[in-house]
Amino acid sequence: PHFVAISTFLILSCIYFSPIFNDYILKQSDIQQYRGMEKEIVDYRLINEAEPLWTNSMFGGMPAYQISVKHPNNYISYVDQFLKLGLPKPIGLLFMAMLGFYIFALCLRINPWLGILGALAFGFSTINILYIGAGHITKVNSIAFIAPTLGGLILAFRGKWLVGSAVFSLFFALNLSANHLQMTYYLVLLLLVVSISETIRLIIEKQYTSLVKIIGCLAIAAILAPLPSIGNLLTTLEYSKHTTRGATDLTIKPKNSEKENVNQNGLEKSYILEYNYGSGELLSLIAPNAKGEKGEYIGNDDELMSKISSNYPQQISQQIAQMNRYWGGQRISGGAFYFGVIMVVFFLFGLVFIKDSLKWPFLVLSILALMLSMNNPGGINDFFINKIPLYNKFRDSKMILVLIQVMVPIVGVMFLDKLFKKEGLIGNKKTWLIGSGILTFIAIILYFAPSISGSFLSNDEIQQFSKAINSAKETEQIKFFNELKNTLIEVRIDIYKSDIGRAIFLIILGCSFILIAVYSKISTMLLTIIGIFIVTLDNMSIAKRYLNNENLDGKNVSWQDITKGSIPYLPETADNSILNAEKTAIVSFDSKVNQLATKMETAPNYAGMSNSIRQKMAEFGVLSLNSDYRVLSAANTFNETNTSYFHKSIGGYHGAKLKSYQEMIDFHIGNEIQSINEEINAAKNIKLRMYASQLNITQDQAQAVFDTIKVEELALTDKTPVLNMMNTKYILLNKSMDAIKNTNANGAAWFVNKIKKVKSSNDEMLAIYNLDSKNTALVNVSKFKKEANSIKENYDIDSSAAIVLTKYGTNVLNYTSTSKQELPAIFSEIYYPEGWNCYIDGKDSPSFRANYILRGAIIPAGKHNIQWKFEPKTFILGGKVALFGSISLLLSSFLIFGLALSKSWKDKE
Repeated sequence: PHFVAISTFLILSCIYFSPIFNDYILKQSDIQQYRGMEKEIVDYRLINEAEPLWTNSMFGGMPAYQISVKHPNNYISYVDQFLKLGLPKPIGLLFMAMLGFYIFALCLRINPWLGILGALAFGFSTINILYIGAGHITKVNSIAFIAPTLGGLILAFRGKWLVGSAVFSLFFALNLSANHLQMTYYLVLLLLVVSISETIRLIIEKQYTSLVKIIGCLAIAAILAPLPSIGNLLTTLEYSKHTTRGATDLTIKPKNSEKENVNQNGLEKSYILEYNYGSGELLSLIAPNAKGEKGEYIGNDDELMSKISSNYPQQISQQIAQMNRYWGGQRISGGAFYFGVIMVVFFLFGLVFIKDSLKWPFLVLSILALMLSMNNPGGINDFFINKIPLYNKFRDSKMILVLIQVMVPIVGVMFLDKLFKKEGLIGNKKTWLIGSGILTFIAIILYFAPSISGSFLSNDEIQQFSKAINSAKETEQIKFFNELKNTLIEVRIDIYKSDIGRAIFLIILGCSFILIAVYSKISTMLLTIIGIFIVTLDNMSIAKRYLNNENLDGKNVSWQDITKGSIPYLPETADNSILNAEKTAIVSFDSKVNQLATKMETAPNYAGMSNSIRQKMAEFGVLSLNSDYRVLSAANTFNETNTSYFHKSIGGYHGAKLKSYQEMIDFHIGNEIQSINEEINAAKNIKLRMYASQLNITQDQAQAVFDTIKVEELALTDKTPVLNMMNTKYILLNKSMDAIKNTNANGAAWFVNKIKKVKSSNDEMLAIYNLDSKNTALVNVSKFKKEANSIKENYDIDSSAAIVLTKYGTNVLNYTSTSKQELPAIFSEIYYPEGWNCYIDGKDSPSFRANYILRGAIIPAGKHNIQWKFEPKTFILGGKVALFGSISLLLSSFLIFGLALSKSWKDKE
């Protein structure tokens, strides 16, 4: 069965992702974003053959190990590659998810053939498919190791304490190495609840000696598991204190802010819950269309639109086509979490009828996960967000349903295993028949009384229709809006019933399968094969709604040709204008480009690119690694990485920005972007008047060319002190036109003649509104008392004083300075206290935070070489500990597995 299992998982994974073998790749939006944010890191690694620990590609700068850094000595990653057989990433992820669950089933001593059934249900649950399709690779990779980790724990508690602990430790280490701490958090919750349940069981059975051995061995395993990934864990823990998930010193709100709590420690409740389910949306677990499934226009469904067009007036049909298919409680939805109706039937029967005490922690966790997946801000969500440690560090808490993804198939196959063995169950044929009838009856009620599921309009739509009807002045308008609303409800009821009807059929099929096993004498092997077929068909049919491999020669929403997919972004006119303006200042530019382009030829990130495009990417890579200016894209500034792919961006896209930078966005940068638009329009108006005057026409006549008027340069005023002090040299207003150069940017570093000492972070943030950043710097006395005491408030700057960046680097920045007296220097670099050190002529020198987000240092009189080096101690320490941890974990695990296999062979002999 092991050979059949591995072969089945491999074949189905390859079939499902078969376009990969025909030079297609998935359209993964998050991978595209990721490629944008990591380009500077990748190019640095290619050129220097070393790890960049900091990147300036986003938000002015942030630690690179929160994006893409290879932590040294984590040898557990080689085990990950081995288990996935070196398969292409999507195939390897799906294969590992199924293999991991199969190992879980074996740990519970379930019939291996039924283990295959459960593994297929787990692998093709839509959580895996949706997030592989979106590019959330680390999330799915982490999920793949949840089941075998739990399996090892249960195996340890149930007799095989040594082997079980080794399995637990190995797969827990793999889960941590996958680097998605939200999934690890839910795994730890699962492990804790099951451990408590199993401990209680052993105490009731008075197995005290065994319990001590089990807990001791599992404790050692739990200590070993994080060590290979300790570098990543330590740096993440350190970084998290300074991010939007950490605490703040501010007690004030930005103007017009809707923030719930200024000084909270963690994410805002509304942000955590914005992707959670609304009322009635849990039905989508068995009927994906219970709330419309995913956010898109109804008009995209040709079959549905054909029915609408034939039953409703054209004007109504056209309006309905432009409306959202989804009406649930999430801000947006890419698809429903679906674990298979047939598998849910087996799961429910298992919770009711199996005797095994494992069903109790699974029942408790199932109820808890369902409650926490809802978007109600009160009750249990409020309690967990405010009281449970670390829970408020993660957004989209609906993801706790990953526990359901694990528990549904394992309880389901436990039930079938005991049913086929005719042992370990309570009840009799009559009770199972009654149970089947109850499930079917409930489903039928949901079909014929759809209002039980709640409203068929979203909250926003209810308000919009109410406003439209109340503001309508004519009877015909009121009639039209009412008819439109009623039609939309009718259409959505049809959408709802289509999947509820499907669920009824599958519930009957699942119950029939159980009753056939009870009442007939069909062989369990044949029943298992039938079960594998119907469960796989059930889950795959929904999975293919979200990610399919059809229509490759025509339109396909899931796949694209590798030659297109290998290029996340192409440079546009604005990008090229910056390149042409800046490359002349780079020594040996062409030589450096050729060097990087040669190395790109064998780099995975640049595979599939033509030579000409690769050469262009190398030009931007050299530009980024040899210059230090920033670019503001006025469009979607803080939710895109297109700019970051080519330049050092003021904006970007990341789930964990530095809190100080996010606060600067909230208080200042957002407003400054609006000011820039006003200044650009003012500059255009000046040109417009000149244009009208030259042609002797009116301004109204000249208005026709307003949008084509170019503003080549702009001196950002005192309304934009933050953007100027961050050396924002270029503004991308329209990427199809040349970038606008800001002639008033402060530069990479500058001397100031005044230090204004403020008493709190509040004062520091507010003082920026009127800050002359070229001449004055702010220092927070409450944060830097020692440094502030040694800093004067006024300085005399002579005309010869200068500080210049001589060499840019991600880990090291070099400057030279000349001055006749001691002066404070402000560096246009983001302040981060965990690793950045300032050296003047090789000597470690004091530094401080300036202007809330920048770095500052006092430079002595004379000529000096200044270096800023990023030397995070946690990263260095983590690499050393990881070496010990990797060797210890792998040696102990393989030794235990080897002894167990040896004993097994001897027993067989």
